Amino acid sequence: MAEATAPTASLYQRLRHELVTPESIYGTIIVSALIVLVEDGESDFSLLVAVAATSFVFWVAHVFASTVAHHGKRDGVEIPLGEALGRAVRHSSGLLLAAIIPIGALALGALGVLPEDDAYVLALFVGVAVLFVLGWLAFAERGSRWFVCLLGAVGTALLGVIVILLKAFFH
Repeated sequence: MAEATAPTASLYQRLRHELVTPESIYGTIIVSALIVLVEDGESDFSLLVAVAATSFVFWVAHVFASTVAHHGKRDGVEIPLGEALGRAVRHSSGLLLAAIIPIGALALGALGVLPEDDAYVLALFVGVAVLFVLGWLAFAERGSRWFVCLLGAVGTALLGVIVILLKAFFH
């Protein structure tokens, strides 16, 4: 009964819940770290293929791990393999979604629309920008004031930059 009277989530809230996930944040950091780790002289096309393939492999691994971990009995309730797989695919989608915009930037270099160096920098920049937006959305949904949203977004973007640099440094 409570479900029938509860207001439906706005489009913004539904998008926020679909886009602002640990997987999308982690995927954005992984993609940015992969771009940072590219060998000098590597073409944007080669980088695009490597980032796309690696993102896909991470996604498959995450889907597999989540399916195995959630299949079976949970709190006395049987979770069939198909249901566990479906949940895992939905839950892990952020890992793939996070790669789309940076790959699009690299495609601009691979297609000659932008110079390859500019496309490379753009791909890194959009990763940080995506983290900024994800941070803003996370704080905005909590009803935070604009300046708190801004601080949260800057913090999320800076943390992303730091993690990208650490991954690149220790890899």
